[in-house]
Amino acid sequence: MINKSIFGSFIREKRNEKGLTQKELAEMLFVSESTVSKWEVGKSYPDITLVPDICKALDVSEHELIGGAEDTEYRKVKNEARLYRRISESFFLFPTAAYILALVICFICDICINKRLTFTPVVFGSLLTAFTFIPTCIRFTENHKLAVFAGSTYLALVILFIICCVKYRQNWFLNAAMGTLLGYAVIFIPFLLRRYLPENKRKFTLLIYFTAVFILVILLLCAVRATVTFNLMQGMLITLYAFLPFAVISLMHLTPLNRCFKAAADVLFSGLCLYGMSFVISVITGEKSGSYAVDFNDWANCINGNIYLLTLIACLTVAVALTVSGIKKRKG
Repeated sequence: MINKSIFGSFIREKRNEKGLTQKELAEMLFVSESTVSKWEVGKSYPDITLVPDICKALDVSEHELIGGAEDTEYRKVKNEARLYRRISESFFLFPTAAYILALVICFICDICINKRLTFTPVVFGSLLTAFTFIPTCIRFTENHKLAVFAGSTYLALVILFIICCVKYRQNWFLNAAMGTLLGYAVIFIPFLLRRYLPENKRKFTLLIYFTAVFILVILLLCAVRATVTFNLMQGMLITLYAFLPFAVISLMHLTPLNRCFKAAADVLFSGLCLYGMSFVISVITGEKSGSYAVDFNDWANCINGNIYLLTLIACLTVAVALTVSGIKKRKG
């Protein structure tokens, strides 16, 4: 530690900057006024246990207190942190106040004009949804920001859907809620699994992800079936076939094979499934499938077959290239 006189001068300087008397500082530290006076005239040092409390009272770091001088870098970082907090608070408070003001104005206008609540509930649902996106509810959590953002925004959208369906007496709530949930799952599940899945279970990330998405697609089909007439079983079978490549990708990810071999198998199987999609759909639905006729001189009549074949050739080429690359890496 520096000599007592410099230390005492630093204490006195910071005390004056804070506008404190020796008595007030002493009361904050639960020591006598004479003790503070001895520090400032350089007769003694404070007890080591008082250092944190002195730093808090004088708004200095322990490094500054022990060194008897301001830490410019520390001050700069602290000021930037203070500025960030102010901006963050303003970003939260101003939009929130604007939303509340808008809702109050709409409420007053609704009552004055219509003598009852007509459009105010829809405005409330819309403003609630806007609030969850900007400035968002993540301000109220430290460790689960993404989960809170996803959950709060989805819940707000669901509330808005309910309000609109009740207000206008419509029955599309399940379709909208399940469709939105599927979109959220596609976007957020990979990040949430990375955040919350234990380390020893991370290898199952793809399997869990595609399984969850598949289940939600099936639930969406069931929700749509409640309002639209179609063959639900056929829809489920087509969905199952469409997810076969993703199932292969998930299972290949669990194998110890070289990454190139895994990618080759994924690309090859995806190409085969895509090539057979039209035929499988025709078998499931009982309708005539698109033509597989190939004639690169007659694209007008053979466009489906030409595209299917070119896609399959491209997938086969990529799969072969990946396989060759995997063999070279293994030998190397």
